[in-house]
Amino acid sequence: MAQLAQEAEVSQQIQKVLKQSVSKREKKSLIKSIKKSSIAQTGKASSFQTIISVSNSMVGTSTLVFPVLFCQSGIGLGIIIAIIIGLISCRTTQLLIVHNKSEEMDLPDTLQRVLGTKWKTIFNISNVILLWASGIIYMILICNQLYPLIQIICDNIGIESAPLTDITLSKLSYQWIGIGFTIFILPMFFQKKLGIILQLLPYGIISVFSFIIFTIYEGIYMLVTDHQGVVDNLKWFSWDVSTMAGTFALALLIQSMVVPIMKNNMIQQNNNRDIAIGFAWTWFVYCMAGTFGAFAVAGALANNQKQDGKSGSTLLDYYPSDNPLVIVIQVLLFLQLTLVFPVLQFITRSQFFGLIYELERQPKWQFYAFSLTYAITCLIVQCVEVDLSLIISLCGAVIGLFQEYIIPIALHLSCLYAKNDSKTKNQPNYNQVQASMESTEYLVDQVDFTKFSLNDEEDLKCNDHSELLKRMPKNFRISLYSFILVIGIAIGIGKLIDIFK
Repeated sequence: MAQLAQEAEVSQQIQKVLKQSVSKREKKSLIKSIKKSSIAQTGKASSFQTIISVSNSMVGTSTLVFPVLFCQSGIGLGIIIAIIIGLISCRTTQLLIVHNKSEEMDLPDTLQRVLGTKWKTIFNISNVILLWASGIIYMILICNQLYPLIQIICDNIGIESAPLTDITLSKLSYQWIGIGFTIFILPMFFQKKLGIILQLLPYGIISVFSFIIFTIYEGIYMLVTDHQGVVDNLKWFSWDVSTMAGTFALALLIQSMVVPIMKNNMIQQNNNRDIAIGFAWTWFVYCMAGTFGAFAVAGALANNQKQDGKSGSTLLDYYPSDNPLVIVIQVLLFLQLTLVFPVLQFITRSQFFGLIYELERQPKWQFYAFSLTYAITCLIVQCVEVDLSLIISLCGAVIGLFQEYIIPIALHLSCLYAKNDSKTKNQPNYNQVQASMESTEYLVDQVDFTKFSLNDEEDLKCNDHSELLKRMPKNFRISLYSFILVIGIAIGIGKLIDIFK
C-alpha cells in the first residue's frame, strides 16, 4: 500500500510538470527525469526486508474473513485452493518482474512498451475498480469494528441501539455509524498530500498480527476445551469453490504493487526467489489463521457465543462484544483500517485522474467531486449491508482474472513470441518523431506527444530471454499458460453464476 501511495505522489509531481508553460516535448523530458529520480532511490532493502514487504502487502483484511470462510466452506478445501491460487499468483507475479526493465518505474510502463497503450489502459481501469472495491470493503470492516464499541458505550449511558442487521434511522444503528464515520473521514479524503499517514501506515500490520495471534489462541483453546463441539460444527470440504477461490485471489493479489517493491531489492538476482518465499510465508499465515480460526468459530457456535443480530462475517462477530480481548483487537483494527482508508482513496483518485486527464490540466472541482462520490458510494454499500464475503470473492474472481491471469500471461507470451515489428508498430520512437517535426516544423505545437515515446528502438526491446526460452518448448509453455488462464476464467464465471443462483 505504501508503495502505491508513493507512486501516486510521484504522479502528483508529474501533474505539476504538466501545468508548466513549456512545450510538450520538454514536459515529456521532465516526466522521464522524475521517473528516473524515483527509480534511483530504490535498491536499499535486503532480501529479508523484501520478503517481508511482499508478504505484508498481501496479509491484510482477508485475514479477518478466512476463519468464517474456512469453517463454512471447509478447511481442506481452503488449504487446497490456497495452494493452487498461491502457485498461480506467485508465478504470474514473477512474470511481471522478468519483463520489467530497470528504467521502468512500474508495471504500466512495461505494459505500454510490450503490449501497447490499450493494455496499459485496461490494467489501470481494473486497478481503479479494484481500489474502489477495496475502499468499500474497508468501510464495511471499519463500521463492523466501530459499532460494537459504540453499542457498549450506549448501553452504559442508557441509549437504545438497533441490532446490526436492522436497517433503520429511527435510532442509533449501523447506518448512523456509517454516516458519522463518513463525515469524520471526509476531511482526510480532501487532502492533496498524505503526510504523516504514510509514516504511520507500516505500524498497521501490528493490528493484523494481533488478530492472527488471537485467532490461533482461540482455536487451540476451543479445540482443547470442546473438541466434540468443534468437530460437530466444522466442515472439511464443500462445493463452495468459487467463494474460496475468489477470496484467495484477492488476498494474494499483489501484481499492481510488486514492481516498486522488487525494485527496492538490493540484490535483483534474488527477485524470483524472494517473491516465492514471500508467497510461501503468506500462504502459511493465511492457512494458520483460517484453520485455527475455523476451530474458534466452530467452538463458538457449539457454545452459542455468536452475538444476536450479527452477520458473522469475521471471527470477532462470534464473541461477546464486551470481551476485553475482543475490544482491544477491535480498537487496533479500527485504527489500522482508518489509516489505510484515506490512502486507498488517495491512490484511487490519483489513478482515476491519470486515466482521464493524461497530459491535460489538473482537475479542480472534480477533485472534490471524486472524493465525495467515493465516500458516498462506500457509505451506500455499507448502509444496505451487502454481504462482505460476496464483495471480496467477487472482486477477487473478476479483477483477479485480469491482474493475476490475463495481463501477466499476455505480457509474457507476447514478449517471448510476438514478432518484433508487432511489438513496436504502435510506438514510434524518438527518431520518427524528430523526422516528423523537421518536415512540419511550423506545426510543432500540434504534434501529439502523448502518442510518442522518447525512447529509441533499443529502449523498446525487452530484457534478454535467451536462457528462459531454452527452459521450455514453445508449445508446452503456451499450453501451460493457457491452462492457467482457463482456471482463472472458470473462477470468474463460477462466481458470477453463484450470484444469480
